[in-house]
Parts: sequence; structure tokens; C-alpha cells
Amino acid sequence: MILLAGAQAHAQEFIGASPGDASPITDHMAFSAIYYFGKVKTQAQFDPSQTVPGTRFNAEREFGLTDRANQFRAEVMFRLEDRNRLRVSFLDVRRGGDVILNQNIQYGAANFVAGDPVKSELDYRQFDVTYTYSFLKGTWYELGAGLGVQFLEAEASADVPGTSKISTFSGAVPFATPAVDGTVLLDRHWSFNARAEWLRIDVKSTSALLDDLHADVQYRWRRALAMGVGYQWNLILLDLANTNPSGQVHLRVNGPEVFLRASF
Repeated sequence: MILLAGAQAHAQEFIGASPGDASPITDHMAFSAIYYFGKVKTQAQFDPSQTVPGTRFNAEREFGLTDRANQFRAEVMFRLEDRNRLRVSFLDVRRGGDVILNQNIQYGAANFVAGDPVKSELDYRQFDVTYTYSFLKGTWYELGAGLGVQFLEAEASADVPGTSKISTFSGAVPFATPAVDGTVLLDRHWSFNARAEWLRIDVKSTSALLDDLHADVQYRWRRALAMGVGYQWNLILLDLANTNPSGQVHLRVNGPEVFLRASF
């Protein structure tokens, strides 16, 4: 019996932390400083009218926008009482291009032709506030579900300097998405964390899809300080038909990240 009790205690120490150990499950507040190695892929089509389609193009290939979104990011988590969590994060992708076009492109009201020296910009910003309630919570695991609100803003423009060839588009929209968020402690110092938010809408002439997925592994170096590596995936698809303006924007931003996390 003594040997059995000892074996059980050793197994518990291996698979999970003791109640006094600091971990993402016990943190009341956390601030993460993140460096994100993002990669971007953008396909778009801006129609000059509801009946005349624009040219579908790859922004990185045709307009010379960089496909990298390397940047510092920040994320804050607040725990309200024991099972309620609120997370705030922000993504800002700003890119510009300057190329000689090698094909004709109808970009909204502007008709660019091969040989035109075109300058372009495409900016995307996403501000997220997510609430989850942990309906499962133990010493070494936590799983919550709730609601996320994303505020999306995009701006696109292209022009031939010194001419009347110019076209601009901008828009902002909030999304409310279901959200799940979970943590598993691998031992006293290591944890695996994952979360997901998603939404698909098909209403009359509007189709939209938002995916926001994240996973990371953390090492709790000190009680109030952890470090880790993770992977972030954002996918935004927006198709607008029979609207003014109309067109399509398909944007994917994904890549690995490293971070330091201060918490208490």
C-alpha cells in the first residue's frame, strides 16, 4: 500500500502541477510580448460596378507587396474570479508596393495596363476582445468556451503617380465569433495552450469567413515569467456581390512566434 501510494504521488507530480504551482491555469493577469514571423497571402478583386467585374489579382505577385509581416505584438489576459477570462490582442499588417505592371488589371474604377508604374498600399488591422468561461477546470487542465468580438479594418489603394489613374477602397466591420480556449499542463513547468475563433456568414449577396487559430508551448521559468513558442493563423474571406463597392478580398496571415509572458 505504501509503494502504491508513492507511485500514485509520483505519477501526479509528473502529469500535473500541484495546487501551489504557478501556471496559465492559476494566473490572474498576464501580459505577453510577442515577436511574430508572419507570412501574408492576399487575393483580391475590386469591381468598378455591380455589373462589371474587376480583375482578380494576387497582391504580392502583381503589385509587389511583401509577403512578410514580421512584427512585435502584445496580448493581455485578465481572469475575472476563478473561471472567467478576458483576452485582448491586436494585429496590424501594413504593406506597400512599387512595380511596373506586367499585365492589365481593372482595379475598381482604375484600368491599369501592362507597363504602368503602379504604387499600391494594403493595410489590415484587427483588434480582438474575447471572453471565455471555463466549464472544465482542474489542477492540470482548463477548457473554456465563450464569445469573441473582432473589429476589422482594411484599406487598399493603387495609383499611377502624376496621372488620374487612382482607386481606393476602405471598410471596417465588427465580427462576433464563438470561441474556445484550453490549457493542459505537461508537467510542473511546461504547458500546452490552444484557442480557436471562427465564423462563416452567407447572407444574400454577402459571404464572409473568419478563422483565428493559435497554439503554443510555454515553459514557466520563474513563478511570474514564462517563455514559449507558438503558431498563429488568421484567415479572412470576404465576398461582396450586388453591393457598392463590390468585390472580393481573401487574406491569410500565418506563421510562428516567440514570446515572453509576465503574469501573477
